[in-house]
Formats: sequence, C-alpha cells, structure tokens
Amino acid sequence: MNGNQIQKDNNNHADIEILEYGDIYFFYRPKKNSEEVKGIEDIRRFFMVIAPEQTGEKKMGRKKEMYRLIVIGKKSLPEIRKTEARGSERYWGRVGGIFEDPKELTKELFSDEFRKGDIARPVGEGKYAIVKYQKHTELAYILEMPKEPGEAQKELGIEKEASYVISVINPKKPTPQGYPSADQPVSYPEHILNEFEGAENFVSLARNLKYIDYQNSQIMLIGAREGRDAIKNEIGIDINDEQETQQSADIFTKLKVRKDQVPIKPLTEGKLE
Repeated sequence: MNGNQIQKDNNNHADIEILEYGDIYFFYRPKKNSEEVKGIEDIRRFFMVIAPEQTGEKKMGRKKEMYRLIVIGKKSLPEIRKTEARGSERYWGRVGGIFEDPKELTKELFSDEFRKGDIARPVGEGKYAIVKYQKHTELAYILEMPKEPGEAQKELGIEKEASYVISVINPKKPTPQGYPSADQPVSYPEHILNEFEGAENFVSLARNLKYIDYQNSQIMLIGAREGRDAIKNEIGIDINDEQETQQSADIFTKLKVRKDQVPIKPLTEGKLE
C-alpha cells in the first residue's frame, strides 16, 4: 500500500487524522473434531492480522515490519447496526502475538501442535486504516479477496467494506463485566502503563497507537459503518483496493503461505472448508 491508496477529504472532514494504514488479513481455525466446516459452530478461533505500512524505522539495514495477530472473540466481527450498538455487541479481542518476520506469523497460524486438518485457513485479505474521528478511533477496511464476500465471510461477519470503533481495555481497571480476564497480563513498559492511570475502561488508540503493539493487550470492537460510501461520506476517507488474484495476493507473496500448505477456497471462492 502507498499514500495514493488511501485518500482523505480535508474539505468536509478537517478533524480526521489517519493514524495508520496497511494490509489486513483474516484466518479461521476449525475445531479439532470437525471433519467438515459447515458454520461458525465448527470454528475454534477467528484471527485478524493487521500489518501497518512500514514506517521507515531501520533495523539491520532494513525497514522494520510488524504483524499484529489478533484473536477475535465470539469468532466473528460485530454486526453493523443502524442504531447505537448495545453493550452486548462490543466484541472483545486480544493481541495474540507481535511478529516482525512473516514466517514466524505463519508458523503460529499453522502450528504443528494441530493436526493437518486443523491448520488455519485464510478467509480474507484487504487494506485497512485506523483513523481518529471525533473522540474515538475507527478501524476501516476494504476486502480485496475474495472479490465479493461468500458464505465463509458472511459466517464470520466479514463485510466487503466496513469500519469498527476500536479501543483498548484499560489494564489498570478491573476487567469489565462480560469480558474474559486475561490469562496473562500484558507486559506494557512502565511509562505506557502510567498513561492508563485515571482513564476510562475503554481507551482510544488516538492517545497512543502503541497500546496494541504488545502481546496480550485487549481490544474492544463495535460495528460502526458498512459500505464504501458510508466510510467515505461519514468519516472522510477512501481506501482504494487492488485487483488481487491468486498470483498477486499478499497472503501468498508477502506472508509466503504456500497454496499446497493450506485450504484456500475460503479466500479464493468464499467457501467454508
């Protein structure tokens, strides 16, 4: 992705700030005993991977890459509602890992501890942006593969274009009712942990985007907008997609996923497998 692939309407949305943009991927892992995946009841885990555009930081003479692996609770993205979301529609997520090497990311997704049939399946890829809008932040994306959502995407709540209010759960507060307690506390450095002192239960990423750069940090998602026009007209950004194919798809070229390694029909045809 480059700067030409995300555009901002400065005339009507001067208060919008693009905090980050890059590539987004979705994966799911079936339950161990599911011989055939027919629906969400046969799915064990749902993952979202967000990989920000390289920032220019240098490490070993190369630009630093980062891949955030996020486990999404309820095994789907939250529904986009026309009215204000209820508390039950705030979906929990956890940063399951931070990776600089895509090979380490795919090793985690296709871990040997699972039978071959249980490895994660790619089910979507596209472009995303995290945007500061009014007093909150939103994660907006456009799906590039499959070209149109199929049964697999609909089962997991993956829209063609959508945005979600995204915030981080304050580690200084008791876990809000209805959210799982962290199995392991997030290892924030002291100076970042201090930033949560006195804050609300849910903290906007506009305060510090690095809140989601640490394993076990917990996020909250609320469905906000659906469709390219709504995202463009209401929050003032337009994310341009690319015409991806099996040959050019980032999952195969950037993440180095081999087509003979995983089932790819969920990504290419939108079919559960």
